[in-house]
Amino acid sequence: MMSGCFDLVYKRAFALSSGIRKLRLFRFAVRFAGAWMLLVPSVPASGTLPSLPPVEEGKGPSFFLFRRMADSVMASARQGNARAQFLTGVCYYTGEGVGKDLKEAFQWFSRAAQQGDPESQFYLGVMHECGEGVEQDAKKAFEWYLLAAGQEYAPAQHNVGNFYYKGVGTEKDLKKAVKWLTLAAMRGIPQSQNLLGLCCTEGLGMEQDFKEASRWYTLSAQQGLADAQNNLGILYERGLGVPQDFKEAFKWFSAAARQGYFAAQNNLGTLYDRGLGVRQDWKKAFELYSLAAAQGYGMAQSNLGKMYETGRGVRQDLKKAFDLYLSAAQQGEADGQNNVGVMYERGMGIPQNLKEAFKWFSAAARQENAWAQNNLGAMYYYGRGVPQDPKEAFQWFSLSAAQGNSSAQKNLGLLYEYGQGAEKDLKEAFQWFSLAAVQGENDARYRLGLLYENGKGVDKDVKEACKWYALAAEQGHPAAQNNLGTMYEAGDGVQKDLKEACKWYALAAEQGYAAAQDNLGTMYEGGQGVEKDLKEAFKWYLASARQGNSNAQYHLARMYLKGAGVEQDYREAVKWYGKAAEQNVPAAQFGLGLLYLTGNGTEQDEAEGRKWIAKAAEQGLEEARDMLKLLDDLFPKQNGED
Repeated sequence: MMSGCFDLVYKRAFALSSGIRKLRLFRFAVRFAGAWMLLVPSVPASGTLPSLPPVEEGKGPSFFLFRRMADSVMASARQGNARAQFLTGVCYYTGEGVGKDLKEAFQWFSRAAQQGDPESQFYLGVMHECGEGVEQDAKKAFEWYLLAAGQEYAPAQHNVGNFYYKGVGTEKDLKKAVKWLTLAAMRGIPQSQNLLGLCCTEGLGMEQDFKEASRWYTLSAQQGLADAQNNLGILYERGLGVPQDFKEAFKWFSAAARQGYFAAQNNLGTLYDRGLGVRQDWKKAFELYSLAAAQGYGMAQSNLGKMYETGRGVRQDLKKAFDLYLSAAQQGEADGQNNVGVMYERGMGIPQNLKEAFKWFSAAARQENAWAQNNLGAMYYYGRGVPQDPKEAFQWFSLSAAQGNSSAQKNLGLLYEYGQGAEKDLKEAFQWFSLAAVQGENDARYRLGLLYENGKGVDKDVKEACKWYALAAEQGHPAAQNNLGTMYEAGDGVQKDLKEACKWYALAAEQGYAAAQDNLGTMYEGGQGVEKDLKEAFKWYLASARQGNSNAQYHLARMYLKGAGVEQDYREAVKWYGKAAEQNVPAAQFGLGLLYLTGNGTEQDEAEGRKWIAKAAEQGLEEARDMLKLLDDLFPKQNGED
């Protein structure tokens, strides 16, 4: 590309030599070749064009050679030669051989442009766009660019396409933008190739086509354009239009990062952070995030904040994490806004402030950040920082779930399952749990197992239930571990295996899951799948009972009553029977009634005893019914008085 551009300008300059020695011409051509190359990639809305290094006036023979050449060109320009007028304009524009004078440059470009010189037309577009030597006027800039573009001048074609793309100096028209960008891209303009790739990626002015995007990004990236190298890396990272290839993504992110491109530094950091395409290296990720963050890149600041929050690659510092998140958030970076919300919600690195959390979640949610939408839904569901509103929660969970957020999909499934914020619909619940579960959302896997086990929203299938319980259990979900244990204990959906049941009960019990602690206690008490150990049984019953598990409270009362695994203690038996009886465990109600009748562990109280036995009988406990009949037979008078 560079050699081609140089040859083009060199030949044009040579045609104007008129007896000037080739040595002088070569220096002049080199200068103008540099100027032309500087103009090619720019759409100078971001600022003025860079000037060339000046020839220091009065010093060395090169100045006098250059000045003589410039004088010759200017003489030709005054005679009406369009190319000489263009080169004279360049002299005044850059200050080469003459004093820099933008107004004079504008005049010479205008004369050449009126004769149809495309490069002069392009320069006039630049000067109108940037307000150099003339009042800034995007509309006139567009008109001059269009004239030059019509003569197949590639840099002008790029700028026309860019103006249509942005709606600058003309109405926004993405189809026309694609047309002009394609013409420039086919002539090798790397910025056009990159922007055309973006149109293909986003489906702007054309059908979305990732394969075509990869082709244009590649052409641009091979010319060294950092933005295109980064964009190509993204396609390889995500497998869009090309086979997913993290090593190839690493290659292109690295190329752009070496040029100091902040977005690529951030993206390269994520590969090191996650160990994708390269060996995981948190320190290297930290360095790259830091480089990009120092340039004010919000996404990198957010990623760097996450490293400080988690202590990956750097000592944990929640205050520093919060400050980085806030800096990103204040730039409007959605992930940063969401993370600030999380820090405020949890009181991490900053005092807890639910209203501030709600504010930042809302800001990110408005930008369609899926995690923020989910978090905002949770605020509405629980009434944290805002009045409780299940319907509003449903709306935000729905928006997040539609973007594929697995946590929101699970939450939406829960609302459908329990009819909160929406009509109860177990089939819808099943659908949302399924979507979340296949993404690896662990609680959704567990809940999907529940639906399969109980035949809710789907045909009952205990084997499928076991499958989902197992997936969740292997990732440490305590309720799933407990349920998987019950399946192995009963032989439901899986071959009966008491040792395997004990294994899963133990894993859940160690996490403090009360139901599993009670189940593990029964296995130790009965010597099922494990060696019988009443002390161990007592230990697990006690742990579960203290969490309010009614079955464990009943089992614990029995242990105290019998002196099994613990010293016999009727008072403790009364205490734990009482707790279980209050939770309507019929066997506990019956046992408590018997203790009141006998006066063991408490004062004898026939009325209280009858009351609890009657409650057990009402729940269908045959032993309680038989006992009431016996009491009526033995004590007819007392019963009649009652």
